[in-house]
Amino acid sequence: MDTEFIIRTLFKAHESGNYVIGPSYLAEELEIPKSTAQKILLRLSELGYGFYVEKKGFILSEHGLREGKKILRKHRLLECLLEDLGLDKSEICEEASKIDLALGDGLERLIEERYGKRERCPCGKPIPSF
Repeated sequence: MDTEFIIRTLFKAHESGNYVIGPSYLAEELEIPKSTAQKILLRLSELGYGFYVEKKGFILSEHGLREGKKILRKHRLLECLLEDLGLDKSEICEEASKIDLALGDGLERLIEERYGKRERCPCGKPIPSF
């Protein structure tokens, strides 16, 4: 499973006020076994994305928060492009999720140049800034 996808999932939880993310939450979100989710959280802790507290859960570090903002910013700016292309609002987030982690640097840069000043995505959620 792609690390960026997992970081995006954890950052969305953090953004909604869930600052300590347990294996049960991640397992449910990713539709994986709880034991696998725990291993993922431990691995992310080893990589410096956060801290795993036994019997509590995972807390994003500054590095993890920075990466989460970067990933979610790319996703929400991509949603702006999809809206301009005429995609139905009910489909924008799902379609952006299918392709946001595969964007090349050139396309990502163009999207940033065109939509980087926006504060909200078409769904009304804030676009993280740096």
